Amino acid sequence: MKRLLIGASILMMIPFIGCEDKDSDKVNSIVINEVTTDNVNDGPYYYHFENGKVDSSSWHLSYRNLDAGGGNYMPSFSLNSNVMVGIYNSISFDQIETSPDAGIFSPSSGRLSYGGANAVLNYDMVTHKISVSDDNYVIYCTITHKVYKLHFDEYSSGVVMFRYAELDAK
Repeated sequence: MKRLLIGASILMMIPFIGCEDKDSDKVNSIVINEVTTDNVNDGPYYYHFENGKVDSSSWHLSYRNLDAGGGNYMPSFSLNSNVMVGIYNSISFDQIETSPDAGIFSPSSGRLSYGGANAVLNYDMVTHKISVSDDNYVIYCTITHKVYKLHFDEYSSGVVMFRYAELDAK
């Protein structure tokens, strides 16, 4: 009988032990979205971060072939005019958890495009290969006032893989 009472007491305590909530156990809940573009050679690609899908009528990021002169076209990224950009390389992409100070943002004005100051894709004329920048881009939509971190991971035969996540404001 004594064993039965001890067993019942232990069983009754399990829900209280298992439901304990500690702030130190909370984990950052930033959701990283991974995107693989269509092949740029099949036509332009337009992406909307808030909707998380391809959208040619309301987009934040475009990926298309840019006339590089001499009959050559280069894959290139650009941002919509209602999006500002900042380069945030002082920490890794995974460590960016909150929106940086507003002073980091400026109009994109071709900075991400082929030949731009912070071009996503760069062409090496010696090896004839396209490489992906290691920059961390932080973008701010002036319409929704949302901030996203963005990193491009890989380019292969016209297709690009990138990651992004919405950031909380400070």
